[in-house]
Amino acid sequence: MTSTGKTMRRRGRPANTSTEDTVAVMLVAARKQFAAQGYAATSNRTVANAAGLAHTAIYNHFGSKAQLFTAVFLDVQDRLIFELQRSAGRTPDEPAFPGALLDAIEELHAADPTYVEFLASMYVEVRRHPELRNVFQGEEPFPIVDVLRSLAASPGAKSALGEGQGEDPTWFWITFALGLAQLSALADSATFATTVEMFRQQFVHVPGADS
Repeated sequence: MTSTGKTMRRRGRPANTSTEDTVAVMLVAARKQFAAQGYAATSNRTVANAAGLAHTAIYNHFGSKAQLFTAVFLDVQDRLIFELQRSAGRTPDEPAFPGALLDAIEELHAADPTYVEFLASMYVEVRRHPELRNVFQGEEPFPIVDVLRSLAASPGAKSALGEGQGEDPTWFWITFALGLAQLSALADSATFATTVEMFRQQFVHVPGADS
């Protein structure tokens, strides 16, 4: 494997792009199984059954369950990055964070709650399973970290945190996003929406943030 950004970004992706539709079906089924059942209780066979495919189809594209889990994360990551950048692009003259992050989590939840439910559980799964820890705690960061760091460093974004928060609040916002993801998995939709709106009022409309 080369060390280029493109190669890193597509770790776990199937190489055969002629079967994109089949792979997309696999990833949706796997995301829902991992979100609902957890990593240990999900097998390649159960994913294949949920996708309406022979279990050999999973092995044809993903060499292991860890690779399948990683591919699901990459798929969710791509969608999250898209939503973050789309939200930030709507108001380029305003602070990107935390509004873009709240928008992105809401959009993912509205599109399919399992996007957010998968994010809510993944870091617990990574800590539990060495084969996942080897991937997710490697030397190369995933692109989402750089995107969050860039948005968090945008002009005015730090105003939501106040003084004394250091030069790089990236991991604060990652933790914030994971907390929202966990809330979405535990609370009903109305409670989740109300909580997000409270965060908007607390963080987004900060006195002096537009100055």
